[in-house]
Amino acid sequence: MSAPRGIIFDLDDTLAESFKRPSDEMLARLGKLLERLPVAIMTGSGFNRMESQFLSVIAAYPRAQEHFYLFPNSSAQCYVLERGQWKQQYNFALTEEERTRIKTVIEKIVAESGLLRDIPHAGQRLFDREAQVAFTPVGVDAPLETKQLWDPGGGKRKFLFDALSQALPEFEVLLGGTTTIDVTRKGINKSYGVQWLSERLNIPTNEMLYVGDAFNEGGNDRVVMQTGILTRPVSGPLETAQVIDEILGDAT
Repeated sequence: MSAPRGIIFDLDDTLAESFKRPSDEMLARLGKLLERLPVAIMTGSGFNRMESQFLSVIAAYPRAQEHFYLFPNSSAQCYVLERGQWKQQYNFALTEEERTRIKTVIEKIVAESGLLRDIPHAGQRLFDREAQVAFTPVGVDAPLETKQLWDPGGGKRKFLFDALSQALPEFEVLLGGTTTIDVTRKGINKSYGVQWLSERLNIPTNEMLYVGDAFNEGGNDRVVMQTGILTRPVSGPLETAQVIDEILGDAT
C-alpha cells in the first residue's frame, strides 16, 4: 500500500472492540503514525468516553498537537490539541427540543416493534450527547458475544434504521458499531468531517485514506465514499493493525 498523506480511522470495531478502549499496542501504532502524517479518529462515540479511556495517551505523543484530529458523534464535533488541552473546532449541537423529539421517537418505535421484548441488556441503551442521540439495543456494557448474537443477519437493526429514517426525515440516521443507531443533524455525518479535514490540511481527499468496518448500506463509514477518499474495509482491530503496519513499512 502506498502511504497516504493523511489517514482517518473509525473507532468501534476498527481501532477497538465496540465501546472498548484501544489496546496499548494499537495506541502505540497511532503514535508512530503521528510522527509521519496527520491522523484522525472519526467515530459515533462521544468525546467524554474517549477522554476517559485513551486521549491522555494520544496527548502525550510529541506530534499530537500538530497532527491529531478527533471527530466524535459522527463528525458533529471536532477537537484538536492546543497547549495540552482539547479545544473544540466546531459543534453542530442539537437543540433540547430536537433531542427530546428524537428520543421520544426511538422509544416509541422500539416499544411498538416488540423487537427488544425479553432481550436482556447490560448498561445504558439511550445516550443524549447533545450533538448526537445514540441507541444501542443490548446496552453499552453488553459483552461482544451478546452484541454479535443479538442480530447476526442485521434484519432487526435494518428495521429500526428504516423506521427511524422514515419517522425522522429532518435528521441524519446512521448505523454505527455492532449494534448502535446514531442520529445527528441533517447533513452532518462522517463525509462532512472528511471534507472539513481535507480543507484544513490542504490535502485532496483522494490522497487520504479512511479505515473502517461499516461500509455496508446505512453504515456510518459508507458515507465517506462520496468524498472520493480512499477506503480500506477491515473486520476489526487485528486487521486494522495490519493496515497500519503496511503504511509504516511503506513510509520507512
